[in-house]
Amino acid sequence: EGMYGIGREAQVPALLDAYQIPYVFSDPLVLALTLHKGLTKRVVRDVGIPTADFEVVETIEDVEKVNLSYPLFVKPVAEGTGKGIDSKSKVTSPFHLINACESLLNQFNQPVLVETYLSGREFTVGIVGTGPKAKVVGVMEIVVTDKAPESVYSYTTKENWHGVVEYPLATGHDYDMCAQTALRAWQALGCRDGGRIDLKMDDYGIPNFIEVNPLAGINPEHSDLPMLAKKNGITYHQLMGMIMDSALARVVNKVKSTELK
Repeated sequence: EGMYGIGREAQVPALLDAYQIPYVFSDPLVLALTLHKGLTKRVVRDVGIPTADFEVVETIEDVEKVNLSYPLFVKPVAEGTGKGIDSKSKVTSPFHLINACESLLNQFNQPVLVETYLSGREFTVGIVGTGPKAKVVGVMEIVVTDKAPESVYSYTTKENWHGVVEYPLATGHDYDMCAQTALRAWQALGCRDGGRIDLKMDDYGIPNFIEVNPLAGINPEHSDLPMLAKKNGITYHQLMGMIMDSALARVVNKVKSTELK
């Protein structure tokens, strides 16, 4: 992963493609697209996957064009790990919206995603594999308890989750709905090998797409993907094996294709 610009997550894979060096995880097109939450939501919405109504605010003047019902939720359009999300992210009036957008525009120097606030439960879905071979390895609910310093799943809360956030596995109908929605989004976006899809339910209990993480953290201690896999009976080594098997399949197919030529 690169360090700068809206295409930073696509820079290293693009170089590897240029030198025909195999690698794990999604290609430059997917990584460039999915870093921009607004553009990603447009693609997801186009294939009929539920996602909250939204606007992208590029300048403070754009706030006046926002025509969505309050409450709203605001965050940087191209950050991860909860960066830019805190107790001020949920806004209930035009005054608070202007202040929140102005702060994020200045702090992150990038557009702001403004979404209709989803009031329901939040889930993250772990996926391994590519295309029709992709499968869900676990669905985990994210429950921010009253012990947390903020009521939202912010950067601070994620990094200091012990004792303040609970991660129960989803089961039954909740699991089925979340798994189906996440897998559809993963395949529609062309993601590969392994990652996560974040969902949140609306007022009617329908899981809505929030965002995709095609370069999910793989720290065995505190990254969500290994955590939810472990809760589902999949060891860290097994998870890494699934991801590598998906990536190696591309290499094998490429070798076979070259031999046929």
